[in-house]
Amino acid sequence: INREEGWSTNYLVFMQQLSNRYFNRALFLLTIEDNDHENAREAKHQGQMDLLTSKDMDREVIDNGDHEGFKGEKDMYFELLLGRINGLLLLMKMGYEDEWGIEELFGEARKELVRALQEEDHPLFIYLEPAGQMQRLDGALIDYFLFMAEQEEEDKKKATRIRQAAEIGIRMLVEDEYVLGEEAVLAFKSLIEYTHIAESPVEEFGEVDPSDIRSDLFQHRHRISEISSLMHTKTDLVSRECYAASNIGDFSMEVF
Repeated sequence: INREEGWSTNYLVFMQQLSNRYFNRALFLLTIEDNDHENAREAKHQGQMDLLTSKDMDREVIDNGDHEGFKGEKDMYFELLLGRINGLLLLMKMGYEDEWGIEELFGEARKELVRALQEEDHPLFIYLEPAGQMQRLDGALIDYFLFMAEQEEEDKKKATRIRQAAEIGIRMLVEDEYVLGEEAVLAFKSLIEYTHIAESPVEEFGEVDPSDIRSDLFQHRHRISEISSLMHTKTDLVSRECYAASNIGDFSMEVF
């Protein structure tokens, strides 16, 4: 197809779709339990290979797409990056190394969001306002910082990671008029963790005991989790499963 098409739009679309399939298969192979596959070691090796193949193909699409003036639909690239980030976060939580470079993806996703904000009537904001799209990215970033805090052995480094997460969480809760449910839960989680590591509780919390603040934060988080759960129970099973899959892999599944 390359010889016939060159680096045409058709070929770039094909490459991106194929890369998505490699990424999805990598997630599947790397997340299955050892006793669920007759040759688990081979499956995980294939999953690692698929992940590297997807990364290389993404880079080819980006490099040649920039040259040809192509990045897919205007809202697609941001969704692609967010899907990659969530999928890689899942693998990292399972103990896999970050061989892709997730922080680079965070940076690219933020750039893409800024670019979209500069365009009037950008398709990225048809169904969700700019604040909502920023919350989706910030939620993933909070999740990442909290995960990295768990990996740190030094208390100072752990506190730095938690503080980074909490700064994002408090901005979201204070500045935004509405907050997405899952992102609000992550924001409250970051603030709960911060109450444990605050260096000057009296200066930051006043006369209020940090344990009382934690209790209030837990209650708010629980209420939001309950509301989100009730919303999902009203949605049919296929839609729920496709939505979940779209958040960690091939975002195009959400259309189903």
